[in-house]
Amino acid sequence: MAMKAIAIRFEEEEKDWIQSYASVLGISFSEFVRSAALEKVEEAADIEAYNEALMEDDNTHYSMIDVMHMAMEAE
Repeated sequence: MAMKAIAIRFEEEEKDWIQSYASVLGISFSEFVRSAALEKVEEAADIEAYNEALMEDDNTHYSMIDVMHMAMEAE
């Protein structure tokens, strides 16, 4: 998939702060901003999936020991 260039405006102080942190991580400014944006979108999708799962929850819960027994029986 081809990447497209976009413009994002930051205050000079914000840009410097982000650039400094990206440099500490050993990545470019663009790579850091892209990664941070994608992580935020993934987090939102995870929260949405979690909330949907809660809506479908039938209130059945298992202890860790029960789960281990079920896993061993499944083998």
